Amino acid sequence: MSQPTTATKPDTVVSTLIDAWNRHDMEAHTALFHPDADFVNVIGMRMRGRTEIDKMHAHLHRTIFRNSVLRSEGHTVRFLSPTIALVHVNWEMTGAEGLPGWDPGAIRHGLMTWVLVAEDGRWLITAAHNTDIVPIAMPK
Repeated sequence: MSQPTTATKPDTVVSTLIDAWNRHDMEAHTALFHPDADFVNVIGMRMRGRTEIDKMHAHLHRTIFRNSVLRSEGHTVRFLSPTIALVHVNWEMTGAEGLPGWDPGAIRHGLMTWVLVAEDGRWLITAAHNTDIVPIAMPK
């Protein structure tokens, strides 16, 4: 396994994914995932492998996310080893459409947690979990 290059560092995965999302290019989005990646979305649906991840996101970008814009509010990278990184991405989204029983609001905020692996000279997302940040006060 070759070491990743500077051009494909975890920070680049964050900016490339956001760019692909905003262009609604799910082929480029999905290419950032390892072939057997796991993805859990904000409503707890689990997708296994690039094929499922692509199918779900392509459908969503033809429907409720067709006008969405994703923006990073900052991210952190922690290297667990030279070829494994834990990434947390705070995000903001506008333009998402609701569904019956789910109204995401005009501006959404969330947190993505990714495990990236370096393989064949590039970083790929092998596990992802996305969470909406819900602005509620915790009990005292």
